Amino acid sequence: MLLSMTGYSSGVLDLTIAKGRIVSISIEIKTLNSRFFELTARLSRNLSFLETDIHTLLRKKLIRGRIYCSILPTTGEGELGTVIPSIKTAQDYVRASEDIKKKCKISGELTISDLVNLPNVFEAEKPAITETIKKALLKKVVEVAEKLTKQRSIEGSNLKKDIEKRFLLCKKSLDKISIIYEKLMEEHKKIISKTSQLAEAGSEEARSRLEDLYVMLNKIDIHEEIIRFKSHLEGSKFLIKNREIEKGKRLDFTLQELVRETNTIAAKCSNAEISRYAVDIKVELEKVREQTQNVL
Repeated sequence: MLLSMTGYSSGVLDLTIAKGRIVSISIEIKTLNSRFFELTARLSRNLSFLETDIHTLLRKKLIRGRIYCSILPTTGEGELGTVIPSIKTAQDYVRASEDIKKKCKISGELTISDLVNLPNVFEAEKPAITETIKKALLKKVVEVAEKLTKQRSIEGSNLKKDIEKRFLLCKKSLDKISIIYEKLMEEHKKIISKTSQLAEAGSEEARSRLEDLYVMLNKIDIHEEIIRFKSHLEGSKFLIKNREIEKGKRLDFTLQELVRETNTIAAKCSNAEISRYAVDIKVELEKVREQTQNVL
């Protein structure tokens, strides 16, 4: 099973807070691919203290990726708190204004419209976030994260099908390379055999050429590279079917090895057909690489 790092899920939680008021909290989680776990949390001011708990929960559930988590009241942040007057502050303003009038001998009255425009006359009363409310919020975050994981699994299934298709095309191209390589080796061995016979018959030219032919035979021998490529392909199949969750980084490493073997095959065996099939393999491997960037 493969899991994609891309996903989105959401949910709404109705909370009963102070004085029996019910507030709807919207929870949204979006994930994109990333090499590490990176969380960006957008929380209501009154819920910001939960960020560390949310980070711990999402890291455990989502493991890796760029995570965007939003937890906000659906009808505005003010619903989580009420505005109340700061009576002491207002009284201080009134007393101060009276002192100014007396000491500076200024006439006039401080009106309610003047008073409400002064700073700190009102303050927000934060509701008490009880342990019950906290547990309900974190439980809902887990539910939304689990729903997102299911979506990741569906997308991962599509990635799996495409990657397996690409690997199958690579194997077909490698099989064609193997056939061409075997024919090439047979032809080269025949040339060596004839040249060896001429050398044994006393031909100096044949004896001189024989050494170069052996060097060339060793150079074009790509048997080991073909075996290693097949081995890496089998390893990739096992990795994809493995029950472990994190596969993206391992697949990426395996792809590097497959590309390295393909480059070696193309460099050692300078045959036009082999080069063409090697290019086909590299094109498919690049497509797989693009897909694995989004695999968890």
